[in-house]
Amino acid sequence: MMNFATAARFQELCHRVEISDPIATTVFAELVRHYGEEHRTYHNLTHIDRMLGWLDSVGENLDVIELAIWFHDVIYDPLGTDNEEKSAAFFRDRLGRAIPSSLADAVERLILATDLKRVRSGREDENLMIDIDLSILGSSPGDYAAYRDAIRSEYAVVPEETFRTGRGAILRHFLSQPIYHTQSFQRLEPQARGNMQQELASLEPDDDQHP
Repeated sequence: MMNFATAARFQELCHRVEISDPIATTVFAELVRHYGEEHRTYHNLTHIDRMLGWLDSVGENLDVIELAIWFHDVIYDPLGTDNEEKSAAFFRDRLGRAIPSSLADAVERLILATDLKRVRSGREDENLMIDIDLSILGSSPGDYAAYRDAIRSEYAVVPEETFRTGRGAILRHFLSQPIYHTQSFQRLEPQARGNMQQELASLEPDDDQHP
């Protein structure tokens, strides 16, 4: 059940930025279709729902961040290298041309900021967007295990050894620096590091089985 990623909420957001009801209805249907793609076991509408819940919990009622949350993973190919760029382009094509250019530019910037290949700029709004996107890392061990398994499922076509190597590199990258950069999320840091260290250990070869 979606508590936050609802048609009514998206319609209200569109009202606030002066998007017409017919456009809002059409675009919401597109979002649902994309996020409902069969290969998405993590980057789906449940992920958006959780992010919107976190946005509400930190009390930042910012339309720019809410728009970026809705669109940041709309295009998602697990093996793609330009998902964020394509998601930003999707936003620009569907809504960006109908709102003030300054708002559209900011939404695109926030979408692109979720590309983990990019170096963090340190801008306050980007830090909040990224921290919300990474909130799953600091979840309970059970929720983290479900996330871990969902990510593996999205990469089902990748051979196990290749996946372990790539996933391990990502986890080491996260663990090499602070994960969260806003006060609202820094309390999740210890749990996130513990979750990732445990996953990293599970990816490493068992020396007892490989003499």
